[in-house]
Amino acid sequence: MKNDPDNLGDLMRSWTGLPAANGQLEGPVWQRIEAREKRFSWLERARRFLSELDLRFARPQAMVALVAVALLVGLGLAELRSRSDSARVDAEMSARYLAMLEPVSR
Repeated sequence: MKNDPDNLGDLMRSWTGLPAANGQLEGPVWQRIEAREKRFSWLERARRFLSELDLRFARPQAMVALVAVALLVGLGLAELRSRSDSARVDAEMSARYLAMLEPVSR
């Protein structure tokens, strides 16, 4: 076996430790991420948003929450509509009653 200067074992044994963190890695990384995001078209961004949404709603808790919110919104809208219909019917009935009494009062 030849003595390879790039032997991984020798390189690992010669490694002394971790490089010092200077705290400046975060800036360039986020700059590259933002530059990459700007290159995407609106269609690609919409596709990525929908795929993230799909992953979030794949969880049972999220689906239960979604169904619960949909039921509450549906019940609220049904209540508002029934109140509106009830008020309209009451107004019509009152108008008819007054119309019936009007000829009698003459």
